[in-house]
Amino acid sequence: MADVSPELKGFGYSPFSPTQATKSPRPRIGVPGYGLYPQNIRVLCQIGGSSFESVFKSPLLYVYLGVLAVCVAVFASVDYKKSVIRGATVPSSFAGLLVSLDVFTLTFFIGQCFSEANARFENVCKTNGNITRLSALAGGLLPRETAFILMRYTNAIMHIYYLMLSGPLDEGKWSLLQQRGLLTDEEIRALQLQGSPAVVLYTWAIKVLRNQSLTGQDSSMPERVFTELIQPLEEQIGGARGLAAKQIAYTITQIPCNYFHVVYFAVNILLACTVYDSGHMVAVALDKTCFDGVEGPCEGIPRVVMIVITEVLTLVILIALLQTAEGLADIYGNKQFHYDLGFDLDNLWQESQNVLKSMATECPTLKNPPSV
Repeated sequence: MADVSPELKGFGYSPFSPTQATKSPRPRIGVPGYGLYPQNIRVLCQIGGSSFESVFKSPLLYVYLGVLAVCVAVFASVDYKKSVIRGATVPSSFAGLLVSLDVFTLTFFIGQCFSEANARFENVCKTNGNITRLSALAGGLLPRETAFILMRYTNAIMHIYYLMLSGPLDEGKWSLLQQRGLLTDEEIRALQLQGSPAVVLYTWAIKVLRNQSLTGQDSSMPERVFTELIQPLEEQIGGARGLAAKQIAYTITQIPCNYFHVVYFAVNILLACTVYDSGHMVAVALDKTCFDGVEGPCEGIPRVVMIVITEVLTLVILIALLQTAEGLADIYGNKQFHYDLGFDLDNLWQESQNVLKSMATECPTLKNPPSV
């Protein structure tokens, strides 16, 4: 009996890192197989997998912080009242329109990414259910050898589609399938001679079922009855294959590029305008004659400090929202909040093997039926 080693838990296969599987640097959180995060105010103390982690790792934040520092230094050093730069402010009509547009765009954009992530998770749950039902039906209806072949092929189909998230199957991926006991060397060589290995495995599974329906499991059971019993097996295999393939379609069919582009363009225009406008506010706060020629600091250093702090918070919040949407666009990566399909595959293959082991033990109720 093969085991599930080497484990896939903790690895992420993604087209954004196609050369190899990437392992999450720290345990994930809030997804099956890992710990839960606190769903209360204490979540603000959570760094791993949080928006804080995403934004402070983003180069975009530090670009704008650098631009903000330059703006503050430049505007603080000019004679604002006499400088022509005083009139070069962002028109209030444009600023108001931009804020409204960006709030709507970001809200809808994040909602779209979150909806897609939920749809993908729903398909994962359906796929897992298909594999579980297949294992139970195969263990209850078929001889052990036939059930083992079906379980191997179906779990191999799932693995192949998962591994193909990062690109075509290579020697390392084929070796992984062999090490986990899903495919034999002979089967791998046969699959390597043709394309679409998952579909070919699906065909092989159908042939195994057809052969079993012709030979029959029990001579006392009519062929028609047995054929009707194993029909749900084909449905589970087909359903699992279709939903697993759908995950590749979700991954390589991204949010339309022009939509993704315009969101980033609009938000970055807003960030640039707020940074530039902060320079003007700093100049006004430091101008000594800003109130109709009356000498004396208008607002001074305390006002400048608040301008800079609130601008930094604005940068952090908007960039964090962008990073959140970006992280949801590919939920099978290696970030701490990403879903771990490898954990599911480990459990499903182990579950199939547990069913196979249970076939060696007769059901106690059938062995000693209760008297009525």
